[in-house]
Amino acid sequence: MKSLQIPVKPHVLKYLQFFLGEEYSLSESDPYGLMLFNLLRRPVSDSRKDEVVAKYTGRFAVHYGSYSPQQFGLKNLTGKTVYQFNNFVHSLIKLDLHCYVDLMTDHGNQVKYSIECFMRKYGFEESDIAYDTLLKSYQRFVEERKASKKKAAAVTPRKALKDLQKKLTTMVATTHLSAAAPLHVSL
Repeated sequence: MKSLQIPVKPHVLKYLQFFLGEEYSLSESDPYGLMLFNLLRRPVSDSRKDEVVAKYTGRFAVHYGSYSPQQFGLKNLTGKTVYQFNNFVHSLIKLDLHCYVDLMTDHGNQVKYSIECFMRKYGFEESDIAYDTLLKSYQRFVEERKASKKKAAAVTPRKALKDLQKKLTTMVATTHLSAAAPLHVSL
């Protein structure tokens, strides 16, 4: 067994081929190879994912190269490991999309145009992954970023100590001022 064909979604296949070419040799020097290496060494089984993976139409060729499956303990892919690999690459696509659209919009382009350029860059067609899917992903990303900025800053022990020192200093200063002032008591 010198190579394997990994079932992937159409947009995942185009993305992988853009970066890795038509035929990929397994390597531990990039994130794709590291993920595959780990998935092949410890495949996880989940029969529910077999039905999902059966719908993946693309096939990504991976050659073992200098890695002997017996020597390195590489096993066969399961439905769950194929599903995990697709999700991993899809998350990289979304990360790439978010950075790409942010950069394009920072330079004055519209979000719609930026996503269309992203799709053209990787050769994605509407049948591979819908424009609306990418748009929704970017909108969720923007909403999450805004929500995380609105959250109150986490209070570290050092910050809590400084705040307490300020309050005590203020209390001591006001106590000294009130003690120095004459006390007027009327009966």
